[in-house]
Amino acid sequence: MDKKADYKIFGKKVFFLYPSFTFQSEVIDRLRTLEYEVYILNDYKIVKNILLKNPDSLLYINIDNNFNANTWINFIQSIEDSSERYGNCKIGIFAEKTPTDTVKRFDREILHEAENISLTGDWDENFRAVVKLLDMHEAKGMRQYVRTTCKNDSTAEVFWLEKNKMFKFKLIDISSTGLAVKIPEKMAGQLHPGQLLKNISVMLRGNALKINASIFAIKAGRPFCTGVFMIQNDTAKSAIETIRIYISENLYRLVEDSIFGMQIDRTDYSLDKVVTK
Repeated sequence: MDKKADYKIFGKKVFFLYPSFTFQSEVIDRLRTLEYEVYILNDYKIVKNILLKNPDSLLYINIDNNFNANTWINFIQSIEDSSERYGNCKIGIFAEKTPTDTVKRFDREILHEAENISLTGDWDENFRAVVKLLDMHEAKGMRQYVRTTCKNDSTAEVFWLEKNKMFKFKLIDISSTGLAVKIPEKMAGQLHPGQLLKNISVMLRGNALKINASIFAIKAGRPFCTGVFMIQNDTAKSAIETIRIYISENLYRLVEDSIFGMQIDRTDYSLDKVVTK
């Protein structure tokens, strides 16, 4: 599958560099609820490594924070000037405090192909504007729900008690609407599609969540079958929110793991003439 087809299906990672607390709570948290794959970055020195590992992603930079306009422009231009290294990554900016004249300077001096996020005092309006912008850049793709693997989390499991018998399975992956589990082949016959499971426990990094689920499918395999469970609508919203938080944290860990050992960016972007490698 080519890269273009890949993001058309699975969407794009969306990175926000130095978002304010308000932006996080009023925009980013709500984007996760709508199943966009969004990340918060708080260190510009790892940005280039992340873009190298994640072609086709979107990066939005809060130009209010950390640097002055000259420095941010140098930083963004250094990425745009090496665009062949970063695939089809696109950069945009946003600001809550930066004067309009300064924002217009960014418009003149950088490409920012991901567009500006124009913020107003109305956060509902801001949120709708961000959603419209991300949809324009096909950030969501065709998939409906963000999913994360649990293979790197040995404690992620699901269990329940039925007729004095304990069922306990390792989680393979999870989304806010369903999960996949490893079922020993000898136990697969004790479960069947359509079966309702009430108050089963899902363990996610020390959190024991109670969910209701139905078995969607049992896929044959050796020595383990794969069970696909769908989370029922009557599951508590707090449990679904905890699952979304787990997914977000786990995906960020995977991004961090992917750049482990890479040299961080030590370029001084405050210089008039920046030389980057």
